[in-house]
Formats: sequence, structure tokens, C-alpha cells
Amino acid sequence: MAAAAPREQIERAAHGALVRQLRLARQGRSLLHPFIGRSARFEIWQHYPRHDAVDETGRWQFYFHAHDRAEPDSARHPQEHGHIHLFRRSPRGLLTHLAGLALDARGLPLCWFATNQWVTGERWQEAPALERALSGCELHLRGPLSGAALWLADMVRFYEAPLRRMLHERDAALERHCAQHAQTRAQAFADRSVAVWSSVSVCWPGDALQVTGPSISLH
Repeated sequence: MAAAAPREQIERAAHGALVRQLRLARQGRSLLHPFIGRSARFEIWQHYPRHDAVDETGRWQFYFHAHDRAEPDSARHPQEHGHIHLFRRSPRGLLTHLAGLALDARGLPLCWFATNQWVTGERWQEAPALERALSGCELHLRGPLSGAALWLADMVRFYEAPLRRMLHERDAALERHCAQHAQTRAQAFADRSVAVWSSVSVCWPGDALQVTGPSISLH
């Protein structure tokens, strides 16, 4: 397992994410606004942005969307409004799902979660390969999603340790499922009864304020 992130890096990430969210709040906006604020109407299942956001390096891709709340979903957080899917991109553009981040109607994070392969059709990678990308997560975009991208990268770096545990728990849950249900990995990956293998709840912004203290400067 990779070494833990330095305390200074965690503090910078917490401060950066809080500042970006506070700036939006002072404008009367939430983290949802950069994704859906310019849309005439919000559509269930639609990706925001429509063709996903890809960072300038081409190594990361993400989007926000929401499921139909009328559909039963035991894996969904009861307060979830929608969620962000974050992917690691290969040089050929193949996507590996790093994590999902559920947001409430105010745009506040609720939990991270690790999906089953069928949910996004990803190229599956084991936890050790994915956790190496956590501390080095950098998302740089131009345009209206530039701030949201920086915020998301800060969130990944701040929650690096819980995300590592979540990814390893994902792999362990997959193996238990295969053993308990006499399934191959391929069968488990396609098993529609399992949408999420593991998750970790967050208390935002409380988690960050424990690191930075209650006084946050916008400068």
C-alpha cells in the first residue's frame, strides 16, 4: 500500500476545497451550479457536462448526473440529489472508475462510493493500481468547470486515506461475493444486484474544519 499523504498536503487540500465552496456560496451558488447552472432544465441520467469533462492532461474524466429517485436503489444515500463519477483515463482513452461522490441538494458531499463494473462499463483495475493515482490527482480545465475540477481534485487528495480503504474494501467485497455466490469475476461484474461494492461516509465541511480550524480566509 502506498505511503500516507503528508499532513501539509492534506491541510492544503482541505483549505483549497473549502475556499472554492465558500466563494460559490458568497455568490449564492452551490457546487451543483458549475455543472447544471446553465441548463434550461435538468434531465435525469443526462451527463453534465453533456460530453463529460476531460482534464488538460487527458488522464482524468468526470461528470455529474442523477438517477430517477422513483426507482428503488438501496445503494443510494437517502439525501443524495446526484453524484459525480471520476475516472482515470488510459493513454488510449479507456476509463477506470476511481470513485463516485454523492452530493445533496445543496451540493454538499455525502459519501464516496465504488461501483461495480457494469455500472459504468469501466476497465477494472485492482486497488493497488488505483491508489497510486490518489495523492497525485490534479484536474485542470478551462471554462466554467475549472473551479469545480480543482475542488474535486482537492477532495480526492483530502480524502486519500479513506478512498484507499474503500478501494481495498471494494476488491475484498468482490472476492467475498464470488465465493458466496459461486460466480466468476466476469459474472460478478455483470451482476445487476450489486451496484456498489463499498462506500465511505463523509461529514463535509466538518471533516475539513477539523484540519484547518474554523477560520477560513478567501485569499
